[in-house]
Amino acid sequence: MRSAHKSWKTYALGAAALTALLSATACEPAGTNNGTGAITPSATPSATASTQPGGGTGTGGSSQDSGGGSENSGGSSSTVGESATACSDANISIATTLYAHDSARHLLLTATNTGDKECTLYRYPIVRFDNGREDQVGPMESETKAVEIGPGKKAYAGMLLFRTGAPTEAVETMTVSLQGRVSNADPDSGPIEVPLPDEADFLNIDDNPAVSYWNVSRETTENYMFKAAGGN
Repeated sequence: MRSAHKSWKTYALGAAALTALLSATACEPAGTNNGTGAITPSATPSATASTQPGGGTGTGGSSQDSGGGSENSGGSSSTVGESATACSDANISIATTLYAHDSARHLLLTATNTGDKECTLYRYPIVRFDNGREDQVGPMESETKAVEIGPGKKAYAGMLLFRTGAPTEAVETMTVSLQGRVSNADPDSGPIEVPLPDEADFLNIDDNPAVSYWNVSRETTENYMFKAAGGN
């Protein structure tokens, strides 16, 4: 009986020690042994990073710049990743509007998405007159965000054709090419023949006409256009 009692007591003490050890282990944070017998807690990230369309990483936020926004045109101004489809001559048509009240110094370009998918207009339109006889028109100071437009939606670019008192010459035709993702290049678009406004057989331009960057807001585009040098 003494031997049996001693065995039972030993078993009870061993079980109690095992239970205490398991309880202590459950309370400790997960970690790794640093070789000295101490447990070092593992580092836990504060947020899970996710890959964004443009190739960067984030914490689930939008890749669009908060400074831009859509304005009743079904489009948006944003920072666009490389996965976006560039608009081209295959899915964009362009119309023109002349401003007669200021001696036809300004011209509005209206681009319409004629395709069935959203596409992106990058930077500013590449404008040339008289079949490229005149140099490419340079950009005026304006908002520079890329513009996404859905099917049937529009975007705008404004032009300053000439400044008051500057020598001018008449041009009768114009073309617009759409830039791709690479600045000042248009590999995705052939030249689009753009009709002049119905009331104009020609346009007068000086030696330094300018065009704004694309924008989904006509009002914003006109503000940039009329604030350009020589505007009213």
